[in-house]
Amino acid sequence: MSMRMRVRHATTYTYSEPTVASYSEARLTPQTTADQYVRRTRLEIAPTAWSQEYRDYWGATVTAFEVTDPHDELTVVATSVVDTADPAEPGESIGWDALDANTLDRYCEFVHQQDKVRPAESLVAELDAIRAESAAPSAYVERVVELIRGRVKRLVAATHVSATAEETWESGKGVTHDITHVAIGALRHAQVPARFVAGYVHPEADPEVDAPVASEPHAWLEWWDGRWVGWDVTHGEAPGERHIVVSRGRDFDDNPNLRGIYSTSGEFSTAVEVEITRLA
Repeated sequence: MSMRMRVRHATTYTYSEPTVASYSEARLTPQTTADQYVRRTRLEIAPTAWSQEYRDYWGATVTAFEVTDPHDELTVVATSVVDTADPAEPGESIGWDALDANTLDRYCEFVHQQDKVRPAESLVAELDAIRAESAAPSAYVERVVELIRGRVKRLVAATHVSATAEETWESGKGVTHDITHVAIGALRHAQVPARFVAGYVHPEADPEVDAPVASEPHAWLEWWDGRWVGWDVTHGEAPGERHIVVSRGRDFDDNPNLRGIYSTSGEFSTAVEVEITRLA
């Protein structure tokens, strides 16, 4: 199956006192991959900004921009049209012996436990028990993501990621990015390489054509099973035609939609709106 979707992601920063200058990076451009094709994409910045594009270490398109005139509001709007498709059927799963020293060295960045994803001590014992009972990495992953989805409640809100995986597990709640962090750390605990994927997902299982729907930034994971295999822990499903990939990395810190610095003596507020429309 395949879809054509338009995604519009608008972010507005409002400053209580004019900011003299702001310098930012945006990761808002979807990637063209084996499962999705970006037909067109546009990034609009107001006030008018100097900008340049580059591809970061993880393969994401980054737009760096700066506004050096005083301003009390900054608006960034990314609009893209993307063709998506379900990924190819997974092949034969690997055994634990395939996660040997060479493989772990090759994917060391996705095995190392950063503070953002390190599992809580209260979760470790359960993970060790599941590992002992799992005949293959795929069995371990299946049980772990089921455990996490059942124990951590999703918070629906404009995504603000500040909690660690440990804090999310202990509180039993978090936004989709937080839940993904818990799962990534749990997989890495058993030496299963896992990486963070940032993007969007259409919230409806069978979207109506030409019907705009409010959404939000989304996250899921990919784990190494002889090739990268995706899993959306929040929705309990494999990523498919409703998912749009923007960037990948070790955790959210490698994948912020917007990141920057500004100069002002006042406070600021942020408003984020995401709208997804199935076009075909």
